[in-house]
Amino acid sequence: MSPSYNHSYLAYRIAKLLDQSEKYSIHIEMTIDIDGTDYVPDIALCEKRQIDFLHDRIKTAEPPVLLVEILSPKQAVNEITEKVEIYLQAGVKSCWLVIPPTKTIVVFHDINQPCSYSNGRLNDPAAGVEVSLEAVFS
Repeated sequence: MSPSYNHSYLAYRIAKLLDQSEKYSIHIEMTIDIDGTDYVPDIALCEKRQIDFLHDRIKTAEPPVLLVEILSPKQAVNEITEKVEIYLQAGVKSCWLVIPPTKTIVVFHDINQPCSYSNGRLNDPAAGVEVSLEAVFS
């Protein structure tokens, strides 16, 4: 499934807003191997490491600090929440589900206790980041 116009725009906006710390690096559509299955979240916030341009890696098994999934027009919310549960079990500290039509971001630190943000500032202590919802959806 190809990302839509709004999907790609939001991926850029969120990555730009998350790229505020020297502590992390941002990866777009990076393949993560979890128990032999490949997952490709929209955005991954990872602990900063030296990039070796001579020796690239096709995928990683190291869990990122934060993963962002943006709901596409033809995608079901359950499809993403199933992935979120797998990500959290694999050691990802925080997962965001971005729902463009409602301008909402649902934050998961625990699959059973999501927290929704539709305005103001999203403060994610598990990842150590904060973003303005207005800046995301402008």
